[in-house]
Amino acid sequence: VWRADDENNDELEYAVYYRREGETAWLPLKSGLRDTLMVWDTSSVPNGTYVLRVSASDALGNAADSALTGDLESSSFDIDNVAPTVAIGGVRRDGTAYVVTADVRDTDSAIIRVEYSVDAQRWQSAFSRDGILDGRQEAFELRLEAAAGGRGLVIRATDALGNVGTGQVVVREPGR
Repeated sequence: VWRADDENNDELEYAVYYRREGETAWLPLKSGLRDTLMVWDTSSVPNGTYVLRVSASDALGNAADSALTGDLESSSFDIDNVAPTVAIGGVRRDGTAYVVTADVRDTDSAIIRVEYSVDAQRWQSAFSRDGILDGRQEAFELRLEAAAGGRGLVIRATDALGNVGTGQVVVREPGR
């Protein structure tokens, strides 16, 4: 969304361009826009940091030699379309409890939430080994009651841009 004004109220037409941070060439995204709103399906570009440029022109109501244009660049922003990966390391017995280890990774943004569910029951928060979710890689050790034996465990991870990844395992002692 953007806003533009023309001093003599000429109708404005907009073009939107994008470029990946660190690159110099602007690539056309959409032109011929009359509204000051555009939706961009960012899954059409690779993950990274981007900048948009909106160009406004009053050429619709003016001769080519008197038409004016103005440009404005956005702040940089991140695009991350890839879900975190959840790798379940193993299941072991510790007394009457089961201990399940897992590693959660994301290539482009921090992990902000990890939850688990046993046999499609209520999601429960999982806490990383270091006690804080603040990185792109986090290690987990879940302690489950003995009743979890033989049941399905799903671990769900969400990154800072809302992408969700899952991993699953049947909780049982090694070798069974």
